[in-house]
Amino acid sequence: MIKLAEQILLDKFKQEPFHNLYLLNDIEIKTRLYGGTCSDKTLSYLETARGLGLDAHLHLANIGGQPIHRLVRLEIEGRRYFADIGNGWPTIHLFPADEAIEYKCFGLSYHSEVKANSLEIYLTKNGKTSLQMILDTEIPDESMVRQSIASRFCSSINYPFSSKLRFSMIVGDQFRFIRDQHIEIYGEEAYYEEHEINTARLGLEILSYFNYDISPILNQKNE
Repeated sequence: MIKLAEQILLDKFKQEPFHNLYLLNDIEIKTRLYGGTCSDKTLSYLETARGLGLDAHLHLANIGGQPIHRLVRLEIEGRRYFADIGNGWPTIHLFPADEAIEYKCFGLSYHSEVKANSLEIYLTKNGKTSLQMILDTEIPDESMVRQSIASRFCSSINYPFSSKLRFSMIVGDQFRFIRDQHIEIYGEEAYYEEHEINTARLGLEILSYFNYDISPILNQKNE
C-alpha cells in the first residue's frame, strides 16, 4: 500500500502541476484535472487514493504559524503517514507520523523531525535548509478542513503565492519551478540552473519548459 500511495504521488507530480493561475486570474475551478494550489491537488489525490482502496483523509499543516496548507493523511497497516501532494516542491515519498526520515530527489533534500504531537518538515536546496511546515499528527475534524478549503481564497488569507506567479512539475528526470519571472531547474547530483522567462508569453514558456498546455486552465474563465 505504501508503494501504491507513493506511485500516486509521483504520477500526480508529473501530470498535475502546482500553480496559482486560478487565483491570479480569478477563475472559478470547475475541474481538478489541471492541478492548482495545495487544496486542489490534495482533493485530487484524495479522490484517486480512495478510489484505489487506500484509507485516506484530509489533513492540515501550519506554514508561517497559520493552518493554510492542506495534505492527505493515510492509515496503512496500523501506522499513520502523510502525503504532501499539494507542495510546490516534489515531496514524492510519504512522511510517517512516528518516525523521522530523510530522502533526496532532484538534487533536493527533505527531512522530518518528530515532536510530541507534531511533525516538522524541512527542505534543503542549494545548501540552505528551511522549515517548510509543521503538522499536528492528531486527527482533525475533516469537515473543518473542507471548510478551510472552501474559504481558502478569501481576502483575509495571505499565501506566499498570493500575488506572484507559481508553476511547478516534474519533467522527465528534472523538477522545474517557475517563481515570479524565473524558472528554476533541479536535477540529480545537485544540478541547478535558473532562467528568466517572458511572462507576457507565459503559455508558450510553459509549453516549452514543461510540455504542458495551460490554455484549458485559462479557458475556464470564459466558460
